[in-house]
Amino acid sequence: MKKEIKLLVRDLTRPLPGKDAQKLMSPSVRFTGNIKYNPETARVSSVLILLYKKDNEWMIPLIQRPTYDGAHSGQVSFPGGKFEQGDCSYLDTALREAEEEIGINRDEVSFITELSSLYIPNSNFIVYPQVCITEIEPVFIPDLREVEEVIEAPVRQLLMPETVHRFTRNINGVRVDAPFYKIDDYVIWGATAMMLSEFLQQIKLSEVFTNRLSHSYNACNAPECR
Repeated sequence: MKKEIKLLVRDLTRPLPGKDAQKLMSPSVRFTGNIKYNPETARVSSVLILLYKKDNEWMIPLIQRPTYDGAHSGQVSFPGGKFEQGDCSYLDTALREAEEEIGINRDEVSFITELSSLYIPNSNFIVYPQVCITEIEPVFIPDLREVEEVIEAPVRQLLMPETVHRFTRNINGVRVDAPFYKIDDYVIWGATAMMLSEFLQQIKLSEVFTNRLSHSYNACNAPECR
């Protein structure tokens, strides 16, 4: 695992592709609200993209939000949330929120890099994604007030072209065409897919995932890949 971690750190700390990578998974329409938000007054938030190994597969955790009266009701997202007074950094925000939402132990996590920020017009948030890694398989303890389910997504599966699909639907009276990642029955789209796209662009040619290292992975466990 040590060699793989060194390779992942190397690849993830290369210059970021930024908006070009985010746009690969951008919906055709990103603002479907009624009130025009101003990015200059956006609230600041941070999310955690955590790499860990389970059953010899590199994984990242996502969460499905409960249904509520809000912009991101029921959606799949990274653990994370709003920057609060007392947070000393965006990383501190991401780790605090991940600890509260899914029980991540920050003492077992090492920081790798921060990805490009992303403005979300519907909620007027600007998000700063934090990429971390742990050598210890996490034991997730979801806060059921904020998390309906923890989704453990295999990175290798996310990198496969077959995992990307598209939908067209009416959102707030606006016709939206959007690409999404499909993991089992979970749909990962919108801002989360855009941030995930940059993360995957950074590691898609990594030796960890191109079989240039000796692996015993199952290449794809999703039903649609069989």
